[in-house]
Amino acid sequence: MDPVLTKLMKYFLPIVCAIILLSPIPSEAQRGNKGKKIRYRAETLTVGKRARERYQKLIGKVVFKQEQTTVYCDSSYYFKKRNVMEAYANVKIVDDSVTIYSDELLYDGNSRISELRKNVRYIKGDQRLYTDNLDYNLDTEVAYYFLGGKLQDPTNTLTSRTAYSYGQEDYALFYTDVVLISPEYTLRTDTLRYDLNTKIAYSEGPTIIETDDGEKLFSEGGIFRTEVDQSDFDDGQVQTEDYELEGDKLYFDDIRRYYQSVGNAVLTAKNDDVIIIGEEGYHNKNNGYSKVYGKPIMKRILEADTFYLAADTLVAIEDADESKERILAYHNVRIFKEGLQGKADSAAYFLQDSVIYLYGDPILWSDQSQITADTITLDVTEDQIKKMNLYRNSFLTSEDTLLNHNQIKGRDMEALFVENAIDFVDVDGNAESIYYALEEGDSTLMGLSKMICSSMKIEFEDSEMSLIRFYVKPEGQFFPPHKITDDVTRLPGFSWRIEERPTKADIFKASSELAAPEETPSELEEVPDPTPLPGNTSLQPRIESPTPRRELLKNVKRPQNRQ
Repeated sequence: MDPVLTKLMKYFLPIVCAIILLSPIPSEAQRGNKGKKIRYRAETLTVGKRARERYQKLIGKVVFKQEQTTVYCDSSYYFKKRNVMEAYANVKIVDDSVTIYSDELLYDGNSRISELRKNVRYIKGDQRLYTDNLDYNLDTEVAYYFLGGKLQDPTNTLTSRTAYSYGQEDYALFYTDVVLISPEYTLRTDTLRYDLNTKIAYSEGPTIIETDDGEKLFSEGGIFRTEVDQSDFDDGQVQTEDYELEGDKLYFDDIRRYYQSVGNAVLTAKNDDVIIIGEEGYHNKNNGYSKVYGKPIMKRILEADTFYLAADTLVAIEDADESKERILAYHNVRIFKEGLQGKADSAAYFLQDSVIYLYGDPILWSDQSQITADTITLDVTEDQIKKMNLYRNSFLTSEDTLLNHNQIKGRDMEALFVENAIDFVDVDGNAESIYYALEEGDSTLMGLSKMICSSMKIEFEDSEMSLIRFYVKPEGQFFPPHKITDDVTRLPGFSWRIEERPTKADIFKASSELAAPEETPSELEEVPDPTPLPGNTSLQPRIESPTPRRELLKNVKRPQNRQ
């Protein structure tokens, strides 16, 4: 070779190499196919070997690019044969709308998969993902973390052990120890799908939600519209301070602050052994009441048996004053327990005192006795009926073995119970009585005694009147059998209504089978139907099945035995 040409080549070759190394990276119009060699530039370039593989080491303001992806770092190793780049310190990936930061990066130019480690920050629009271990496919835009991470947007924060974010489809899947923190509640589950646009979350399997005011919700999965604070649960339960509400489906609206239960609704008073069941129910957080309708039944477990109360609608009222906490029943109230049945138009059960008030033509039957008044109260304490009070127009009728009707009437009455059976009755004010005297094993009528006085006390034995005492100027008359006429056998207001006596089967009848309610009290407005998802009438969580999920991840290199 010409000596002059040789000298020129020695002089110009380093300059030509520097020009090539520092030349501008090709524009978008010059993109190649996947697997195109990585282009790079840096302040310093050296070469070396690692395990017999040659590399180029770039130091200082390193920039490398492939297709639309640009990577910045402080230093890098480029393995040309495998088309793989290692990057360290102040790593930054810019790819269309995605920017990712980390301390370390392993980038495979053939598969277009980047493995980012330590202090990883993934940014896309208003989304921020934080982890120490992230794999990202630059072609499918699938991001995957596997040793814990956090996704934030302006509405929610989600953390989990593992997650996949699908940038092209705008949703993410979270697995194991998933926690979603929204402005109003915290959700915990093990499988969750999150729509990155609508901010709707779909959980699958056991899910726990705790609201800011301390209420807890449990379900077997559901739909959570986090931006509008509305949720649908499967097989859900709500726990308030005093009650638990559950059902096949549970709907939660935190804007209007209520829960709705649909299908096998069950409302349980935590501290009072009271359970209310029905077809539907809801809990209003603003007013502190829960409502159950659709064949609702209240059950109170007593020592010997169960006390049932059914109505068209049952409402549980919470109050800061415990003495005002109560359960209301209105329209077609029916009561049943062994030895005591009854009915009324409405009722109120005050939980602190365990007292039940019956209103609107109340009537009770205890064995062979019928009891009526304008208002009747039952004291249910220590798992037994202890006392009954009758206010205004009190009337007690008892049928004897000959089907005669012994009658007692007065202004007010008080009946005491022993082992859930009437023991004695006190009559206070304007007392009147008709009593049939029997002998020879209660099979022979001796006559009829009719008395008037200020007050009476009646003792019972085996649920039948056994002794009557009269107080304050008693006046009476005895009629032998041949002088008993119809006009002396009935006190004013007498009515034997045994055909109305409820059976246990009546407790479980729908209100329409008895008498449908004409209206609902205005303060208990009907609950609106849950708002369906656009284009989706099903309330089932839309979690991907294993097959399509694997299909979506087919280009993601899943790390093995990560440490």
